[in-house]
Amino acid sequence: MNHERTSREAQAAILLRMAASRKALLAANRAPPSVPAVRGQTRSTVAGVVTSLAEAPRVTLLLALCVGAIVLGPRRTVSIVGRSGITAWLGLAARKAIARDV
Repeated sequence: MNHERTSREAQAAILLRMAASRKALLAANRAPPSVPAVRGQTRSTVAGVVTSLAEAPRVTLLLALCVGAIVLGPRRTVSIVGRSGITAWLGLAARKAIARDV
């Protein structure tokens, strides 16, 4: 009988801890993320910028083209982009053709 009582107490303690951790998890998921504010504006972190660029590949491409034009010059940038674009386009077309046949 004593063993049965300690087993019930242990089970009750485990259930209480599970309920407390569930409550803490729900509270953490409901709370808005804290973003540091600078003069009333929100400031994005470097990770936020990298994440937004990764989610918008065309913006990243445009940014790379602008930086390339500034660093290498417009003529060199256009030739590099042309070669890379044609290569990528041909590769994509080949992958699609192979995927259709398989």
